[in-house]
Amino acid sequence: MKKFGSWLVQSVSALGPWGIFLVALADSAFIPLPQGVDALLIAQSIAQPSTAYAAAALAVLGSLVGSLVLYGIAYRGGRVMLAKRVSAEGMAKLERQTQEFGALVLIPPMMLPLPLPTKIFVLAAGVFQMSVWRFVAATLFGRSVRFFGEAALALRYGHDTTTFLKRNAPIAIGITVVLIGGFYAINRWSTRKVTEG
Repeated sequence: MKKFGSWLVQSVSALGPWGIFLVALADSAFIPLPQGVDALLIAQSIAQPSTAYAAAALAVLGSLVGSLVLYGIAYRGGRVMLAKRVSAEGMAKLERQTQEFGALVLIPPMMLPLPLPTKIFVLAAGVFQMSVWRFVAATLFGRSVRFFGEAALALRYGHDTTTFLKRNAPIAIGITVVLIGGFYAINRWSTRKVTEG
């Protein structure tokens, strides 16, 4: 599967932004391509700066479509798929997190350009019946921050972009934690206000 993924990335790289769309779709739905989309997007942005943000938009769209495919499969009966990837204890933990934090659990793996197990969270969102609109909103937010951010960094730092991302990964994680905490606090506050009438 890894060999096929490498072949796919190399084959579609000549298609420019639309190649990034196809790789993002495949990565999110079926074939794990760790950081393949990120590498292609950065390379495309450096090679053709005028297409950087179009490529980022297509990466977001491809990732959303692919994630929706996987989410839809899980929603209709993907508990077995999830059980193959996590233990019973992990399944229970994912269910608790999904029920308590909702779509917020999707944002860190969607946003951070790190090899995180995104598909597990997508499967959990479907298995535990997360609202499709919340799922779409979290996916769009996380992927937009990630891909548009990478395109902007590639335009600014060129071939040093990957080094910059690795060096500043702890800062990115810290910002993500703060954002998640803020969203969670606002969600709890608004829920309490609605409950109070």
